[in-house]
Amino acid sequence: MFPELVIFDCDGVLVDSESLAARVVSQALADYSVTLSPKEVANQFAGYTDEAIRDHFNKISDTKLPEDFAQIVERATIDQMAGELKTLPFIKEALSTLDYPFCVASNSRTDRLDSALDETGLGMFFPQERRFSSSMVKHPKPAPDLHLMACEMMKAKPEQALIIEDTVTGVTAAKNAGIAVLGFVGAGHISDKEGQGRKLIEAGAYAVFDDMRQLLMMLKDYAGA
Repeated sequence: MFPELVIFDCDGVLVDSESLAARVVSQALADYSVTLSPKEVANQFAGYTDEAIRDHFNKISDTKLPEDFAQIVERATIDQMAGELKTLPFIKEALSTLDYPFCVASNSRTDRLDSALDETGLGMFFPQERRFSSSMVKHPKPAPDLHLMACEMMKAKPEQALIIEDTVTGVTAAKNAGIAVLGFVGAGHISDKEGQGRKLIEAGAYAVFDDMRQLLMMLKDYAGA
């Protein structure tokens, strides 16, 4: 069955931002005496909102992160994106040849999502009406709200959509929404593609791939399943 809609995650799928974001979070945590390396941040919290990271440490640590921790991280991340953020290789070519309606649904807040797309030149593929961020829903991923809203706004049935995600959080959100999902493991922060691929499959991904030149083949393979 050919999908009526393809929903892309942003960080780690469209843009290679997870390592950059992990550095920012690591430094922000260090400012409040919480020691976690960028690699540890990426391994433990890829796909999490900054609010979820704050809440996690406030539950387990004596050092309380401030209420505006997410805003602090967002501003620093947007600053770091300028001139440094790159797209995933071959994503522009893949989007240019995609015959399916598509949009982006990201756990980033709206300002950060807009900065990521516009900084990298991907904004031309995703006009505002095709951009959906965690700012737009009460419950971000792994809740199903964001993906379901994207389907509703794009006038597609969830059971006839397909999502591209790179984290267990994102795959879980897709499954919670009743939407099929492909796992992507080609971002720069993923050192163990095979291991991450297994995690995504175990979380419910239909299949995994690591090169955006494979996207059309993966979609056709899914459609023929």
